[in-house]
Amino acid sequence: MTDIVNRALRLGATAALSIAFALPAFAQQMQMPAQGGSGMGGMSQDMGGMAGTASQAVLGRALPAPQVADDSAKSYLQAARDALAKGNAPMAEEALERAETRLLARDVAPSQVANPVADDNIDQIRNALTALAQHKLSDARQIVEALLAKM
Repeated sequence: MTDIVNRALRLGATAALSIAFALPAFAQQMQMPAQGGSGMGGMSQDMGGMAGTASQAVLGRALPAPQVADDSAKSYLQAARDALAKGNAPMAEEALERAETRLLARDVAPSQVANPVADDNIDQIRNALTALAQHKLSDARQIVEALLAKM
């Protein structure tokens, strides 16, 4: 009888420990805020329903994928410029976000992971996204043109 009680206690302790370790991870997942795809602290929420995540708008429709020659930041900036010229803000936003992602992608030593990328081009892409969020398409286009001239 004591053998059964000991097994039950061990099983209960194992279950309690499993729950104790799983709860913090679950709680952390539940508390993560939904942010816009631009990585700007939810800026996309203020873009008139134009964007939500990197691939899906707040309204639930998928953002269009830019047509590019290659997967480079410059190609995505060219796609953003073309979209802005046509007044296609959702396409421009997606292209700008993809250009930003290409510039942020880097190989670093594990000890350097916490150091942010210091790149003026990334700041300029964020400025273009901000202009786009404020419906200032001509300002966004000027920023993109200046970026392309530097590349």
